[in-house]
Amino acid sequence: MNLAFQLSRLQKIDTELDQISQRQKDLTRLIEDQSIVDEVKNRLDDVNAELASRQRTLKGIEDKNNQLQMKLQEDEHALYAGKIRLPRELQDLQNEIASLKKQISTQDESQFNTMMQVEDQEKQLSGIQAELAEAQSTFATRVAGWRGEFSSLEKKKENLLTERNAAEQNLDTASIQQYETLRKTKRGLAVALVSEQACAACGATLTPADWQAARSPQRLVFCTSCGRILYAG
Repeated sequence: MNLAFQLSRLQKIDTELDQISQRQKDLTRLIEDQSIVDEVKNRLDDVNAELASRQRTLKGIEDKNNQLQMKLQEDEHALYAGKIRLPRELQDLQNEIASLKKQISTQDESQFNTMMQVEDQEKQLSGIQAELAEAQSTFATRVAGWRGEFSSLEKKKENLLTERNAAEQNLDTASIQQYETLRKTKRGLAVALVSEQACAACGATLTPADWQAARSPQRLVFCTSCGRILYAG
């Protein structure tokens, strides 16, 4: 039995499983990350809050204007009814009417400007609502694709685990433990291929003796630099 070959086969399977595991973690993060939607929602909330504030301002202006209009009507009715005879009182009433008209004019202008601001913000709100709908649709489409990929990877992982179990049947317990220990200490890579008489993992050049030994099916050879099991193919 070529032990290095069997371990390299196990390494290949585990490397694929590690890649699948990492990709599934990435997919889970992408699925849970709704920042593309949240960013638009935050802007929508800001515009909603600002719109509500301007609407309250507009309501206050309208209420004030209504009060001024009512007071003006009362004063004009009193003026034209002819009930006020004293010149001083008549002058005061006329002055008050003039002041009310000036205030109403100012309020009218303020009301118009605020109405225009409200209208602009309503248009802005409508645009962001459309943007939110598009962002939600785009994100939902992406999530569907990511979930599909996750499911496909899960099936591939099941097949690889079956293949791994079969590969382990050709190995003794001591070799498996040695392999697993190296996997833990060598960032998942316990078996390194030999490429151009060098360790493909760390790049260390093999001595002629190690090169020949790595090609032998009889025993395991370890890289003198990184300590990984060498497989020359």
